Amino acid sequence: MAGSARLTGTASARVFGALAFGAALVAASGAAAFEGRYVAGSKGYAQDLVVAKRADGRFDVKADVATRGCAGEFEGAGALQGDALVAEAKFENEICALTLRRTKKGVSVMEDHCLSFHGAACEFSGDYRKR
Repeated sequence: MAGSARLTGTASARVFGALAFGAALVAASGAAAFEGRYVAGSKGYAQDLVVAKRADGRFDVKADVATRGCAGEFEGAGALQGDALVAEAKFENEICALTLRRTKKGVSVMEDHCLSFHGAACEFSGDYRKR
C-alpha cells in the first residue's frame, strides 16, 4: 500500500512502551495536581479544602465551611474518576459526595447529598483557589 507504514515487532513494542509510559506520567501528574490546600468564600463566609494523596493511590479530602449561623465539615476519601476526584463521607445513613475538578487557579467543587453535613445556609460547593 502506498503511503502506509508497518512497524516491526520490536518497533511496535517500543511505541507501545512509550505510550504506556506517557499515559502513566499523565495520570501521575493529574493525581498530584489535586494535592494541596485550597480556600474559597468571601468576608464572613469561609471555605477550606485539604487534599492529600495516600500511599494506596486514593485521596483523603477534608472540607470545612463556616459563616454566621452555619458550619459544616466533611472528612472523606476518594479516587480519580476520569478528570475528576470524587470523595465520599458517611454520616448516619447519608453519603455525601464531593466532586473536584481542576481549574486554572485551583479546583471547582460540587457537592451531592451533603445537607446533613452542614446547615442550609452554607455549602461545600464553589470555586477554590490554591493556597
